[in-house]
Amino acid sequence: MLKKEASAITGGLSRPSKMPCPGISLPASSCQTGQKLARCPGTPCHGCYALKGMYRFPNVQAALTRRLAALQHPAWVQAMTALIAGHEYFRWHDSGDLQSSWHLKQIFEVCNNTPDTAHWLPTQERQYLPLPGSSVPSNLLIRLSNAKIDTKP
Repeated sequence: MLKKEASAITGGLSRPSKMPCPGISLPASSCQTGQKLARCPGTPCHGCYALKGMYRFPNVQAALTRRLAALQHPAWVQAMTALIAGHEYFRWHDSGDLQSSWHLKQIFEVCNNTPDTAHWLPTQERQYLPLPGSSVPSNLLIRLSNAKIDTKP
């Protein structure tokens, strides 16, 4: 699959400014747990960076929304694989989070298809972990974010 076609299917990759690699972002408003925590002082989601700054621009919001809708595309795994292949590192969701167990399974497939890429997936969506019947790919680090700042995991 050509990268141009893969980008059209997935909505394209993002370039998180503080990361040395590409990533994929979804709307912060689609975070299931994060939307609840955003209303609670003392949580990492309170004052979420992805709800302000550059993320608020209409063109950025449109891209985030396209990527969220693209998760349903039947060629999403193949397209993400084409876009990530050749990158040393990849960050999942600098904005947004897991949407479902099915979404996590799709990410596992992408990781298995890109064994030379180290993947990082921070998440608040504990309800999707562990994924029954699946083992976490060896090149994927899933980091559960604390629900409260300055507390032990």
